[in-house]
Amino acid sequence: MCSINIDNTKESYIQVLQANHGDALILHCNKSDKRGVIVIDGGPSPNPRFNPFVKEVENCLPIDLMILTHFDDDHIVGIKNFIERHQNDIPFPVKRIWANCAKHVDFDTSENLSSNKASKMADLLCAISQKSELDWEAYRLEGFVDDTIAFADIDIINPRKDIFKHFIENYKEEYNIECTEENLSMLKNSNSDINIDMHELAQRVKTLGNPNKPSELANMVSLSMLIRCDAFSILILGDSFPQEIYWSLIERGYSKEHKLQVDFIKMSHHGSANNISNDLLDIIDCDKFIISTNGSKGYKHPHREAIANVLCHPERDYSHRVHFYFNYPLRTIVNNRDEEIFNKELDKELNFECYEPKETDRFVILP
Repeated sequence: MCSINIDNTKESYIQVLQANHGDALILHCNKSDKRGVIVIDGGPSPNPRFNPFVKEVENCLPIDLMILTHFDDDHIVGIKNFIERHQNDIPFPVKRIWANCAKHVDFDTSENLSSNKASKMADLLCAISQKSELDWEAYRLEGFVDDTIAFADIDIINPRKDIFKHFIENYKEEYNIECTEENLSMLKNSNSDINIDMHELAQRVKTLGNPNKPSELANMVSLSMLIRCDAFSILILGDSFPQEIYWSLIERGYSKEHKLQVDFIKMSHHGSANNISNDLLDIIDCDKFIISTNGSKGYKHPHREAIANVLCHPERDYSHRVHFYFNYPLRTIVNNRDEEIFNKELDKELNFECYEPKETDRFVILP
């Protein structure tokens, strides 16, 4: 295991913030002589008056582009807190916002549902845009290109139009993402796969979710994008499903013979076993994988099976080392999961390395 040294003196770098079980990234991009800051998701926060995400974003103002991939609590809360805190600022400190906050859906009105938070946030953004020069959109779809962004090239690869249409037509009520005691008990009593060989885990057949279940629908329309600047390229997958990303890349001409080359992949859904596949990895050339989670909430992310897919997919060249970047110390994640992730004896021949922040760090910086 390697510690990651904080160095924010670079002109271009990726901050992966500590966002509990959620996602929160800040990308400092450059292209030729143009520079810009992109914020992607804001993680959850039990205390909106003291949200570390908001403080980190305020250190980077003004923000050129803020992106909400989808409206689950572990992605939206920090974004919502920031917008509420700065709603009366003139000018508003964010130039443009892409927010898959699903303004087009008839939501349940419960205060505790993330969909309700998303709808209220959309109303607030509408009000801000009327008095400030904020450029915002309630959703973005695959294929959208913004030629006015000069500091990076951004290619949105999910959601596709047909998937978004399915979402609007079928999404009736949001689920409560808080784990019930019954669910937590079930997860904690599940059989550990720490003693199963990675090669065997990688070949397990995925169980696809119910495409009409509210939680699955929200993830299906998660914004996913390829971002390229002079210093790095990164594939941001939000909580998207691998089959949707796979077909979008296939439509762009990528294949096993013509792989997408990218420096980093932010793994989908915090390293969930059901959000990665061998088919997807077989058409991507990448050896650096970012996993954003502290292992809490009972979901036991990242799943060892997802790690196995990365390390043992059929097209992998084992002469190239794989690098995993965690935004929390591994011991913190393991303690929260109540299970080990790696088996030193079984996994030692797989040629990989893990990077983790120091105990005192609030984020990691790449590359």
